[in-house]
Amino acid sequence: MKTLLRGLVVALLACVLTACPETTVNDDFGLKAAVLKAADWNGTWTPVDDDDAVHFAVTNAAQGLLVLTEPGKKDDKPIEFQIRRASADSKIKLCFAIAQERDAKKTGAGSLFLMRTAEDGILYTWNINHDAVAAAIQSGQLLGTVKPGKDGAHSHLDSTPVNYEKLLEPQFWNWSEPTCLKRAK
Repeated sequence: MKTLLRGLVVALLACVLTACPETTVNDDFGLKAAVLKAADWNGTWTPVDDDDAVHFAVTNAAQGLLVLTEPGKKDDKPIEFQIRRASADSKIKLCFAIAQERDAKKTGAGSLFLMRTAEDGILYTWNINHDAVAAAIQSGQLLGTVKPGKDGAHSHLDSTPVNYEKLLEPQFWNWSEPTCLKRAK
């Protein structure tokens, strides 16, 4: 069984390279950069239901930047995540994760995911529900643009606090399908 995390990376790359539905945001999406503790993030992580592994390395703790690589993969293209606070409430540990290929030409827009901050060697991530985002933009519930595509809508969300708060509502995330990672020993 392939890991959910590998699915996350493959989905991200597929959306970049094909016409599948996607939701993008600018690098400044979210309230502010999450200050990362390297000890909480750096290292090898594996999905709880598999033994495949990925490696996270904090590259700029103050700016919430980390890089994901798959150890042992020759053609591995590092994915850079910018982790940004989703809420001003410090009790809410959910952050927006903006992902881009590290070596890709910076377009200013990356794919959007939701992460719970790494804690006690456990990390959760969720994929966004692209159809729900496109419908919310079209109805005016979220601010952004939608471009129809043959394989689904391409949505881009504006960087505005109205969107950050609204995106924490359950219909925008695939809550029943989290990727759960544990730190490898």
